[in-house]
Parts: sequence; C-alpha cells; structure tokens
Amino acid sequence: MMTAAASGRPSKREAIIETAERLFADRGYDATSTALIAHEAGVPAGLVFYHFATKLDLLLAIVHERPTPGEVLRTAARGRSVHRRLRAVVSSMAEELERNRAARIIVFREAQARPEIAERAAELFDEATTTVAEILSGAEDVVAEPDRVRTAADLIVSRVFLDIIALGQADTATKRHAAMIDLIEESLTTPHAE
Repeated sequence: MMTAAASGRPSKREAIIETAERLFADRGYDATSTALIAHEAGVPAGLVFYHFATKLDLLLAIVHERPTPGEVLRTAARGRSVHRRLRAVVSSMAEELERNRAARIIVFREAQARPEIAERAAELFDEATTTVAEILSGAEDVVAEPDRVRTAADLIVSRVFLDIIALGQADTATKRHAAMIDLIEESLTTPHAE
C-alpha cells in the first residue's frame, strides 16, 4: 500500500494545514470555520480536531511548522565579501517570504490579536536578524563592530519583510534594495572613528 508521502500527495494532516493556511490568509482566522477548512481539504470535519485540539492549535501549527529564517538564510551565506552576502541574503529572504507568503501574512495579521502569534513573530524576527548578523560577520571584508553588524542585520530584515509582506514586492527585491545594500556594505567595510 502506497502512503500519501510516497505518492507525492500531502498527508491528511498536511492537507488540513495547507488548506487552513490558504483560507486564514485569504479570509482571516476569525472568518474561517473549521468546517470550511475540512470541506476545502476534502476531509471529515472531525479529522481537523483529531489532529488539532483547537482551531488555535491549527493556527500555531501553521506558524511553527514552516521553515525558520535561520534554516533558509544559512544557505545564503555564499561569497566572501559583504556585498555578495548582502545580495544573497536579500534575495533568499525575498524568495522565502514570497514562497511562504500565506503563513507570513497570517503571522503579520494575527500577531495583533493573539499573543501566541506575536511571540512567534518576535522569535522569527530575532532569529532572522541573528542569522543575518552571523552571515555578515563572517565576510572577509567586515571591519565593523558586532553592534553595527547587528543593526545592519536588523535594518535588512525589517526592510525586506516590510516590502514582501506589507507591500507585496518580492520580484525586484535585490534590485530595489541596491542602494541599501551599498550603504550597508560601506558601513560594515569602512573603519569608523568613534
């Protein structure tokens, strides 16, 4: 007997998560019933509660079970120079945020009303900032102090997240951020007098 994973189809649990993610992003958490999720996923309504004790547990699964920024960005640490690493980070962040756009929209929207989601959003933002700072610190031409590198990472993560999630502009992220990349590169590679 072939399993769902072996056949390339998502498991029923994953189908529920994917459907809920799409519906929560399109309609909002409060406007989406578990009955609608089950119907759209093609599963019995009780199966939603078999896998998730509450609708909130389903929402939390969406935001916890997607790739984290650290997992995605560590693969972006290509190149030895700050400039190459900045371009790779911006490009990777934009691609990943766009690929998981629905989950990011949900986090952005639901963080306002749900402390559990706001906490997860803060964790994801901090992880992304820490990872970008580590990537930039590893460049061979960095001369900036760790605090300046962390501030640069914070700026990058904030700006790319805003552009992709709030403004929906993923396709030209690296090109649009060329001036920011140049400014940050100069800030991190030029010695500064205190």
